[in-house]
Amino acid sequence: YSQKEDKYEEEIKVLTDKLKEAETRAEFAERTVAKLEKSIDDLEDELYAQKLKYKAISEELDHALNDMTSM
Repeated sequence: YSQKEDKYEEEIKVLTDKLKEAETRAEFAERTVAKLEKSIDDLEDELYAQKLKYKAISEELDHALNDMTSM
């Protein structure tokens, strides 16, 4: 009986270690996902800012072209 008990205790230890490893990987993955989501948000903000800048420059060029053609 003691041999069976030892085997179960060893199996519990192995499974506990595997669980801890899996939890560690999951925590790392969650942190990675959070960083990637922040990067996406930052890039979307930058894209929006660049689109506004492009629109303003485009309008400025249109006005300049109109001014030049109306001379």
